[in-house]
Amino acid sequence: MFTGTPAELRRRERLAIDYAAQVADLLNRIDALGVGVIFPHTNRIAGPGFTIRPQDGRWAVTDR
Repeated sequence: MFTGTPAELRRRERLAIDYAAQVADLLNRIDALGVGVIFPHTNRIAGPGFTIRPQDGRWAVTDR
């Protein structure tokens, strides 16, 4: 849980938005390869040949 200042919270939220935009751009680039569909699932994202899911408290990619 975040315990910093309101200004620090806003700064981190802006960073989170920027990172999320980068993730969306990468998913679009993967989709543009045309090798399969990306499926959002509860607590994971499955794509053509990979799955992104939490493992040991961090997000990780596994190939299928």
